[in-house]
Amino acid sequence: MPISYEVHPGIGIARVGTSDEFFVGPEPDGTPPSQYRDQAGNLLRQAARFRVYKCERDENRRLLNATEVMPDTGTIAWTVHLANRKAVAETFPPDPEVPPNERPRRNPKEPDRQRLIIDAGPRSLIPPKKLERFDSGRFKDRIVPLGEIRREENGRLLVLGGFGQSDFIREDGQPSPINSFVNNSDWFDDISDGPVRAVVTTADGQINQVTSSWVIVAPPDFAPGITNIVTLYDIALEAAVRRGWLVPPSTPSFVRDVLPILARPLGYAWVSQLASLGHSSRRPGDFSSDWSTLGDPQGDPFERSAIVRRLREPLTLPPSTRLSMPRLNDSTHSTNVLALTPTQFAILQAWAVGNFVGDLDAPSQTGELLPDALDRMSLQACSGGPFFPGIEAGGILAKDELYSEPFRLDSDSLEPGEVTMGNAVPWQADFWDCKLEGQSGLGWWPAQRPDQVYPDLDSLNALRFRNWDLGVNGRQGMVDNWHRLGVVVEESSPDGKSVFFEKERTLPGL
Repeated sequence: MPISYEVHPGIGIARVGTSDEFFVGPEPDGTPPSQYRDQAGNLLRQAARFRVYKCERDENRRLLNATEVMPDTGTIAWTVHLANRKAVAETFPPDPEVPPNERPRRNPKEPDRQRLIIDAGPRSLIPPKKLERFDSGRFKDRIVPLGEIRREENGRLLVLGGFGQSDFIREDGQPSPINSFVNNSDWFDDISDGPVRAVVTTADGQINQVTSSWVIVAPPDFAPGITNIVTLYDIALEAAVRRGWLVPPSTPSFVRDVLPILARPLGYAWVSQLASLGHSSRRPGDFSSDWSTLGDPQGDPFERSAIVRRLREPLTLPPSTRLSMPRLNDSTHSTNVLALTPTQFAILQAWAVGNFVGDLDAPSQTGELLPDALDRMSLQACSGGPFFPGIEAGGILAKDELYSEPFRLDSDSLEPGEVTMGNAVPWQADFWDCKLEGQSGLGWWPAQRPDQVYPDLDSLNALRFRNWDLGVNGRQGMVDNWHRLGVVVEESSPDGKSVFFEKERTLPGL
């Protein structure tokens, strides 16, 4: 069987914060932090952790066995290259009628485009070195640090991003107001992305090239316990299906395939007052009150079909109605709701007609090896839509030609900074604008950027939400105060149920 050395996760996610301290992003063998702020009240950064595995795969590239490279079996030399290319990106949204090389770009008056790219070059950690910083990249004439890389004692790599710095530079000394939710000349931020490469030297002295990975440094996730109905994992899975690398299950498992899709809208009820009207406890969309029926192939088929009929069919994309769900915008801001991926929709179609495995009460048997779980959990914690333009990344991750294998980008065909290039600059402008819209009645990314929240048990008992961004005034206000907003975390209520409250908010005036 083919043997290869590989970095996992294939795409790792770090997030900016204002603290020197950090926590590690979601991992199957990890736990969330007990606090998201340090003792001084600064918001922790999220680190992306990478590991190298010696992998055995079958002829279809399915992972059969994996052993992590540890200090007693080999040493790892890491190289990471972070960059921010937002200021040279096409303006968003692009005009499909205009050829890509003729579309307008951000900062059109700047003749020297290299001055707009924040790129300190690659940084390497060759044992025994443990720390390198991306501290020499510049936007125009200002140094903009993009973070650092650290080697743990066991040889694993931590990638940390910047401190959420967003600002503008104008040579004429005049102010530069944020007039757009996405395209703002003279502005920069310290979001970044780039390849993660490694070389393994085994105990016998053999040098082994390693299949590389990619890291995305994104804005914070202010509701880390809430999962998007469409995640970046679903987007990458769809790319792998289109490439013929993976095949969706012909008979889905209720627990593995169906239940996660149905459960995710229930989480929105904690971060969106609109979602709570449909999916909170004892509401019609509280699917958790009927798992036994929904998970039984002999259960009521009309109930299952009624749920699927309210979804927007993703291949033909017919117009949605006011009863369509989820109540989230699509990636064209068309007043239609976000569609599931074709694979997600096909799974629910099979479920609707009773073609699924009713394994709700069966013992858990995932069969998932740790490298695959690392790939999955990293991307499941990210928004897979709407891409207008996106939070962690935009529609570029839906381009199947950019992947070298499932859940792994082709690091030889992408420039550092290209994955986040099309996102908003500064990112806080989009974070302000992409809230629940009153006119359309549709939201954007409440699982990352909450719309409304419960601050405590009393507010929950009274069903009294408050706006998550209360106290923030406009786009500039979000630039100034994003790090002072609260994080929605899971707690146990007095009756033992899971509840989600906004905690650790430091913005005064409530």
